Amino acid sequence: MAYRLKPAKRFTDEFQRIAGRELDKAISALELRPEGTSEAIHVARRCLKRTRALYRLAAPEARKFYKSENARLRDASRTVADLRDATALIDTATILSERISDEERAAAERAVEALRVRKGWVVTAESDLDATIDAMIAELRDAKAAVGKRSFANGVRPTAYMLAAAWRKAVERAQLALAASHQQPTPEHFHTLRKRTQDYRFYHLLLQAAWPGVILARERQVKALIDRLGFIHDLAVLGDTLAREPELLPPQDIAILRHAIGLEMRAEERHALADGDALFGDVAGKEAERIAILWLAAA
Repeated sequence: MAYRLKPAKRFTDEFQRIAGRELDKAISALELRPEGTSEAIHVARRCLKRTRALYRLAAPEARKFYKSENARLRDASRTVADLRDATALIDTATILSERISDEERAAAERAVEALRVRKGWVVTAESDLDATIDAMIAELRDAKAAVGKRSFANGVRPTAYMLAAAWRKAVERAQLALAASHQQPTPEHFHTLRKRTQDYRFYHLLLQAAWPGVILARERQVKALIDRLGFIHDLAVLGDTLAREPELLPPQDIAILRHAIGLEMRAEERHALADGDALFGDVAGKEAERIAILWLAAA
């Protein structure tokens, strides 16, 4: 797997290899768009998430680089978010239609059609989309150049301690987000929990070589929680869109769908909190220490 650090290699080389590959994939997707612009944007944004996770993993030894380059990729991703979000709304309404009663399903199916029309409006409104994508590509080329200039202390011990520190922080941040979601189960808190859980998953993928069997099994558990949290977020966005753009559907359809969305969100939130509790127990220090020991052994 390319998105995996090799303990026996110099960290600088591995950092540049992985970040460079992800940035190249994002650039290629945006330039070629083999499956259309919407899918290209989706692929590019996914690559940028993976690259930002790698930056975050190296942040204990590269604070200034992380702050500037993470912001660069975050801002680049946001410039093309509207079109991808419009596609996600259609997907969410389609999933919702498969989970609800027949009476509600008719309203959801009408919503899917309305959201497809809405996506056309978004594309039309983005009259300078090609220029926006060209500017994004230029930013990603600059980002790759910055990666090529970034070096690290490549000793095995400094690398192990850096990785352990990043792992500990990722778990602690996830635990804080989970506690906030318990105390105030708002879409914002669940979205933050999703972002923190995504960091944790990417760390599992990057450090899989240190602890292969356990990390691979845990990664599947983490991915399941991310998918659930992502659906909660998408439902919240769908509900907000229907409330903010009442011209999309008749009032009765909007009322039916917002009620169905609320019920689905409550059920998904209960499962997400239980899954989060099982995943993020009192493990931050123990896991980080184990990661350092295993990385040293693997190297």
